[in-house]
Amino acid sequence: MRVLIIDDDEDLRNLLSHYLKQQWPHAEVEEFDPLVRDLPGDDFPLGNYDVIILDYMLGRGDGLEWLREFKARINCPPVVFLTGAGNEVIAVRAMKYGADDYLRKQELTRERLLNSIRDVTQEKIERTVSPEVAARLEGQTLGARITVPGIRILHMIGEGGMSRVYLASREADDEPLVVKILRSEVTEDKNSLDRFLEEYSLIERIQSPHVARIHGHGVSDGHAYLVMEFFDGGDLSHRLSGKPMEPQAALKIFRELMFALGDIHETGVLHRDLKPQNLMFRKDGSLAIVDFGIAKHIDAVDRTSHGEILGTPRYMSPEQVQGRALDLRTDIYSAGVLLYQMLTGEHLFNGVSAVEVALHHLNTPPPALPDALEKYQRLLDKLVEKDRDARFRNADEVLGFLSRKFYQAEADTR
Repeated sequence: MRVLIIDDDEDLRNLLSHYLKQQWPHAEVEEFDPLVRDLPGDDFPLGNYDVIILDYMLGRGDGLEWLREFKARINCPPVVFLTGAGNEVIAVRAMKYGADDYLRKQELTRERLLNSIRDVTQEKIERTVSPEVAARLEGQTLGARITVPGIRILHMIGEGGMSRVYLASREADDEPLVVKILRSEVTEDKNSLDRFLEEYSLIERIQSPHVARIHGHGVSDGHAYLVMEFFDGGDLSHRLSGKPMEPQAALKIFRELMFALGDIHETGVLHRDLKPQNLMFRKDGSLAIVDFGIAKHIDAVDRTSHGEILGTPRYMSPEQVQGRALDLRTDIYSAGVLLYQMLTGEHLFNGVSAVEVALHHLNTPPPALPDALEKYQRLLDKLVEKDRDARFRNADEVLGFLSRKFYQAEADTR
């Protein structure tokens, strides 16, 4: 395999080259410094390479223009385009210009680089395709096949048990959007399809800046889809990364989560699956809740099939584990579990299986906060009470507690 790396950062070129040769010792990797060499002319042998890694910032040159020029040549190999975090407009343009994949440099890891190279050159570097690579290729093929009016689906950026998620944009501009496409095996399950379609109707009735904006929905080629806003700031899990947050930063996010739950609950909707991956941040830092796939209107919650357990075990309320009818307090409990994780960097409960974790929510007293966080203990206790009658009843009660115990005290001090 031959790889051409075009980047004005020598350290990054060396690192990428090291990753590639670690995985494929016989690979030929050529480093191209755009500060020393200009845009290669038509006589440059692009066709001799199996893949090009191209940065969006080239010192004296514009990576997008280099990409456009390369893709206009008939011998151009696949291109992996490097962007900066928060530069999804550039990523959108790159994919429209013909890039085969894009990677955010701030989130670049050895695994992500190798997966990208495998995806765009899989026929040349590996005779057998792993199940993981095959699944990603299937997802990319699906994205290319689905037609959404006025929207161009560009690249798969994530997948879960029910759906795949794609970077997209309007045909008329380069604003990044997200298209979520329900998996075909889920579409065949009437209950799962109904939940997916209900997600749109639930979000549509919630007029709140704390909920992801939905731009449309429909069915194409037998696949249900949602078109929604793109979040430049990523999700809460990226901010956590196994480490505690500064208490004031954690409390600020938690308070905004309470405003979000207040808006949601006011319309009679329970989310039922609060977790770090479902709390997203916009470029301005504001928080929005996403993924209402198992949300329910409060009037319909008691009609959930008897004993049906939905949610993520680490963040489930005790009544969810028991399959009981739910009310607003189930989201309050899950929010408390999130607060504990933000403050300590650890999960409230751990276990070797999902069942073990779920049983801890039923039977095990929550661990106390470290001494340095003792001022938040009463708040946490009221959030994660196993007896929901002793819990905060709603988001307004939580916000009132925060105002009295923390924000008002700070104002008095000032």
